[in-house]
Amino acid sequence: MSSEPPFLPRAALRLGFLGLAPLAIAALISLSAHGSTARLGAIAFSLYAAVLLSFLGGVRCGIEIMRAPSAPNGLRLLFSALPALAGWTLATLVVYVTPVLGAAAVFAGLFAAQAIWDYRSARDAGAPAWYPVLRQVLTGGAMIICMLIPLATALHRF
Repeated sequence: MSSEPPFLPRAALRLGFLGLAPLAIAALISLSAHGSTARLGAIAFSLYAAVLLSFLGGVRCGIEIMRAPSAPNGLRLLFSALPALAGWTLATLVVYVTPVLGAAAVFAGLFAAQAIWDYRSARDAGAPAWYPVLRQVLTGGAMIICMLIPLATALHRF
């Protein structure tokens, strides 16, 4: 027997999709026929992907602090910082080297790893029942957006 998925609050869903908009816009700019513009789009994509990973890590940190306010798990706090560190390292490489095709795949993987962790641990951490569903929807959107970068690479935009 399957239970109904939890109701997603409109504000969380709207703000989540608004948060994906800059990532999508940057990825679309990377499809520009003008090489310099396409490269700027790829750099903006990478920088904003790092921002999103930092935000998600902050959410994870907050969830861990909520789970155990008097003694948060140090390893979980460390793991909440790793996606942000990986994202910013990758964004720095894209700015200087522009290996965007591989970077998009790594960003998609980081988003997926964060979503899996959120999905598996949100209930134990005291997150609302709708949070894992929201993360699945938004991570799916982010991963679809990440596929625009290989398309721009295939079209030789940068």
